Amino acid sequence: MAFEINSKRIANNTLALYIRLGVTMAISFFTTRIMLQQLGVTDYGLNNLLSSIMSMLAFINSSMGTAVQRFFSIEIGRNNEERLGRIFGVGLYLHIIVAIITFILAEIFVFFFLEKLSIPPDRMYAAKVVFQVSVISLVLSIVNVPHAALLRAREMFSKTALLDVCQAVLRLLAVYLLTRINYDKLIALSFLFLVIKILYVAAITLLALRFKESRQMPIWDKDLIKQMFTFIGMLLLSILASLVKTQGIVALINVFFGLAINAAYAIAMQVSSIVSTFAMNFKTPMVPQMMSSYGSGDMSAMFRIINIGTKIAFVLVMMISIPIMFEADYILRVWLGDPPEHSTILVILVLVAININSFTYLIYQGVHATGSITRQQLFMSLTYILNILAVYLVFKLGADFASALVVNIIVEILLVIQSVYFAHKTYGYDVMRFLRGIFLPCLSVTVIIVCVLLVMINIFPSSFVRFISVFCAAEILICSLAFYVIFRKEERKLIVSFLKGLVRK
Repeated sequence: MAFEINSKRIANNTLALYIRLGVTMAISFFTTRIMLQQLGVTDYGLNNLLSSIMSMLAFINSSMGTAVQRFFSIEIGRNNEERLGRIFGVGLYLHIIVAIITFILAEIFVFFFLEKLSIPPDRMYAAKVVFQVSVISLVLSIVNVPHAALLRAREMFSKTALLDVCQAVLRLLAVYLLTRINYDKLIALSFLFLVIKILYVAAITLLALRFKESRQMPIWDKDLIKQMFTFIGMLLLSILASLVKTQGIVALINVFFGLAINAAYAIAMQVSSIVSTFAMNFKTPMVPQMMSSYGSGDMSAMFRIINIGTKIAFVLVMMISIPIMFEADYILRVWLGDPPEHSTILVILVLVAININSFTYLIYQGVHATGSITRQQLFMSLTYILNILAVYLVFKLGADFASALVVNIIVEILLVIQSVYFAHKTYGYDVMRFLRGIFLPCLSVTVIIVCVLLVMINIFPSSFVRFISVFCAAEILICSLAFYVIFRKEERKLIVSFLKGLVRK
């Protein structure tokens, strides 16, 4: 069955996600600032401590949401309405169980371990109240995951982005209300945030109820539960391995080089997070249609989405990362005033890794569409563990701190090779087409741009004028060379259609 790629819908959803990103980041800046002023350093730190505990308890949640969305998208492609209802019912059943288990674990934690944390005795009562309120909020979020996953699979990104913005605005208003509240501000804020969470969950649920499959009650389906748990288990394995790798590098840098390099690495990772989020807002709307095309049996449409999506993702990452790489020192000085020593080289190396990583996402998600992810996740997890072992080894042999990120770059190259290999094995992805049609054109464009910008920064001294010149030159070169070198004729037509959709929107 032929699957029609809806570039207009992707354009609308991409625009909505970028607007959400810009608005929520701006609101987050003011929210954090007012919270710090109103709560004070101690209560602000206590709030962050409790939030981090909640994040750990919610660890499994994202994997389950990804799995449910994958099953939804496949059945949407097959146009199997009855199956969609069963998936929702099983997903709801599983999330209710997870919510109950999470609640029990949280209560065990608060009873046995909360008082062992470094919390001032006079704030222990507030900590317990805020923790319990946060548990209620977390349980609501867990039960709501199938509704949110259904909306993503149905490509309702513009609607959910609007709800996310509304939630951010309400949280800002709640923080502002602290200036008018005389009661314990930390406890009051937790209850205000709970009310906002209830409103958000209700809105997501009502939006999902537009689709009849979301009216399905929780059900037990042994075969479907087994499929979901297999998928979730493999995802959790790779996520845990990735977490070990990320936090392990932080720990090793601390052990071998101390807090000063840790601070520089933290700055590099913050820049990495911004660039990665920027790219992810384009890649996310591509996934539902890519998976639905697989579900419909139209492999040609699936390959088109993967190929053009991978190219656009690489170009988007280049557009933001290349100017930062060449003007990292200037940007860090303007941003931080006196940035930690060695921040510049770490930022550059992190951005190189992100550019390489941009090749993998949609190819990797293609394997997810097939459901045959066991070998891919095992090899990926093993690669993450080898990464941290290799970093330890090079540090032990006397290499400097930057070698950790050089190792990371090598690992990213291995992950690209793995992704393409498993894509070829599981759904017949054309390796030579990837090399000739994606990798080599992207590499040639990168080499040209790097050579031009190297000449510019060696001719002109560091200044605001050079920064603007490098930025403009990079964007012009990337856009023009990518359009004619990286993209094929039919892809250029699709991109023009995509951009027209953004402009009209």
